[in-house]
Amino acid sequence: MGCGISQNKENERIGAIFEAIRHERFPLATDLISKGKGVDYINYFGSTPLIESCKYRRNSIRKRSIVECDRESFVRFLIENTCDSSKYDIYGWTALMYAERNGHSKIANILEKKEENT
Repeated sequence: MGCGISQNKENERIGAIFEAIRHERFPLATDLISKGKGVDYINYFGSTPLIESCKYRRNSIRKRSIVECDRESFVRFLIENTCDSSKYDIYGWTALMYAERNGHSKIANILEKKEENT
């Protein structure tokens, strides 16, 4: 018998990544992704971690909340680890589209610069 991560354990970890993102626990998501095989995991809606992090509206009226700073750091982490920012989810939306729609203007600027450089 070999040892290692079974497919079920890997699926649980991927599920935990998306759950952490949905609950805006970006440092945890960063840690879980760092222990894995890449940054372009896909959930059942076709979302990647990058798309998922841009999908929900800013939850704070304040200009710079801790969550928003963590979200921006997470997006930078994904980009530095060569995520594919051009992927679409099952609804035909990219991370940039969600960022613009949901008030994540700094993230939208980061994604636009990435697109210009590719």
